[in-house]
Amino acid sequence: MGDGTGYRRDARGLKAFSLLFVVLVAASLLLVHTSSYDPPVSFVPLYLVASVGVVVAAVVVPLLPAKQFTGGFCGGAYALYAAVVAMMVFFTGGVSSDLYVMLFPLMFASALHGSWRIVLAVLAATLFCYGLAVLPGLLESGTGEEVAATVFYRLGSLALTGLFLAYASRGVAGSGAGDQGLPEDGGSVLVQQVDEEISAHGGAPVAVILIDPGDVRDLDLLLDRVEARVGEPVPLDEGNLFGMVVGGVDDGGAESAARRTLAAASSLGAGETRAGAAIYPRDARSAQDLLMAAGKALEASFEVEGPSAIVLAGRNSPQGYRAAR
Repeated sequence: MGDGTGYRRDARGLKAFSLLFVVLVAASLLLVHTSSYDPPVSFVPLYLVASVGVVVAAVVVPLLPAKQFTGGFCGGAYALYAAVVAMMVFFTGGVSSDLYVMLFPLMFASALHGSWRIVLAVLAATLFCYGLAVLPGLLESGTGEEVAATVFYRLGSLALTGLFLAYASRGVAGSGAGDQGLPEDGGSVLVQQVDEEISAHGGAPVAVILIDPGDVRDLDLLLDRVEARVGEPVPLDEGNLFGMVVGGVDDGGAESAARRTLAAASSLGAGETRAGAAIYPRDARSAQDLLMAAGKALEASFEVEGPSAIVLAGRNSPQGYRAAR
């Protein structure tokens, strides 16, 4: 997934982990207060660092809009969490701290975004931050080989885990490369409808329109209005996303159908609405490719500033898209 529907998936993943991160921080603070925790603890700086992590994870990240969650932003957020964990490790004993285990769920969460680049970036940040946290302890005079071996074992475990997750994410991304821009369910119903429309119109233009109505209050009511005024909507598996197939229309007709759909969504309280459309046979000559082109157009619509945007896939614009608001 790219910048459109993929934003929403990445937003859900990072926001879910942020809530888990708050729980992990709370559990860590309880752990260091138990009598069984031996390493010395610097409580005041530990509380300050933990507070920063909790504020970011519990307040800042959950309030950000979905379009903010690009791959770079998600990688940066995980790197920030890694830095917070590393500082907590430093203030709870450094080389003797057990809080390093919080880095493992962080890397696993980064792998759920399906991008090996994000995983590698998070792995690099994790190793760097943890290395800085334990470096003063390793440089102390009298540090034994057993302590050094423990640190290098932990670094090796983190590195191997991260590399495995990066490889697994690369495999997932590679296997889905041919479906980039498609909704998660593959759009099988839309593909079938496109095939039927192409056969019925004998080579005349057929438009596929993908709609992201944002956080609309009543999706069922919106779908009923769209069916009555524009055409039959097909709900997809990715959030509120749905699609339509409109036969016998050109760019103007496709844009008009999209505008009426977005207007219906806005009337039901939707804050940000986006639409992407592709037209047979100009943009693609098969139903599957046409749906992919519409998906990429929807992704491109998230790059247009404003509460509403429509992008038509095309070959005449510099980047392959024409945007209308």
